Amino acid sequence: MRNPFELEQRDPGSLARAGWLTDRSGNRLPTPLFQPVATSASLKTLDWADLEKIGYAHVLMNTYHLVVDPGSELIRRHGGVKAWSGWRGSVLTDSGGYQAFSLAARRSLKPDGVEFTDHLHGGRHLFSPEFTLRSQLNFGVDFAMPIDVCTGLPAERRRVIKDMRFTHDWLAEQVRIWPELVERSALPAALPPVLFGIAQGGLEEDLREQSIQLVAYSGVQAMAVGGLAVGEPREDFLRLTEFCGQRLPEERVHYLMGVGDPADLVFAVAMGFDMFDCVQPTRMARHGSAYTRQGRMQLKNSRFRDDPRPLDPKCRCMVCRRYSRSYLNHLIRTGEHSAARLLTWHNLAFYLDLMKRLRRLITGGSFGRRWRGIYAELNRRLPDDL
Repeated sequence: MRNPFELEQRDPGSLARAGWLTDRSGNRLPTPLFQPVATSASLKTLDWADLEKIGYAHVLMNTYHLVVDPGSELIRRHGGVKAWSGWRGSVLTDSGGYQAFSLAARRSLKPDGVEFTDHLHGGRHLFSPEFTLRSQLNFGVDFAMPIDVCTGLPAERRRVIKDMRFTHDWLAEQVRIWPELVERSALPAALPPVLFGIAQGGLEEDLREQSIQLVAYSGVQAMAVGGLAVGEPREDFLRLTEFCGQRLPEERVHYLMGVGDPADLVFAVAMGFDMFDCVQPTRMARHGSAYTRQGRMQLKNSRFRDDPRPLDPKCRCMVCRRYSRSYLNHLIRTGEHSAARLLTWHNLAFYLDLMKRLRRLITGGSFGRRWRGIYAELNRRLPDDL
């Protein structure tokens, strides 16, 4: 299996890296990389042209949601998810493993996969190792995730071990059948999709290390860490992010799934992670929140009613160049749909600018000296042990 990741530069003062991730068409994506979440092949309040104007060339979609509706066979008949949806960039699909956590009441774990009663039509779907990968190949994605179990935290150790064993057993089966499934897939591309492996292990350091080692030697092309930012105390998130980041194989891309908050992204980059995804910038926009260099801003608050300044004076996005806080506050208070669209545009532009800023600091050799200050700006506090 090919290695899609090229390491360009390490930061001398931290574990941060700058690199390039190559998709199946040969396009190179710069890392650190934030992935906007287009769950059902759509981004709430924005269309693909908007996302391209902001500057994104890559999104994350979700296998579970696309299987439930419209189904992977329909998408295959339309030439894959890109031809079907009109998206021109690259795509990573989550496997449905997160839904094993978020839809726990609608699923059961079995030795041969995760069985769901879907939330739309009430149908039964068994996300077996083969079904999960075959669906993603039908979608024609660039990066595929294996089915796994994302354990809700906190959890008893025996529960974490049981879920981790499911994840490891399914991964072994997926690595075994992957070459044959790729060979049988009919969608054309210059390169086959990249298969990730996902390390789990809850809040237990010994289990995390065991899982990382097993996934690293399983034969996958890329490494992901899952099961964080799912309800654990913040100090545990920071501890495990640092612990895992120090133990991932250097030559492969490092993906921290489901993160996150801008300050958490800075911390995770400092701990050696390269890829991220989260619904936070789009979801918070729909609730009237904007991210700025000074932290998160709730625009519906009355103090912004007469504020003529842009959301973030240092941001050069379309929203900050044109609209005031006062006007955005007005849109929110009067229930205008354009409020969610404009805040979503700004938040995604802010996240993209943050990734570019961190990359410049890494390649310029100053990230290690400056990341704590950026973290403090965004988080308004710095852990005592850093």
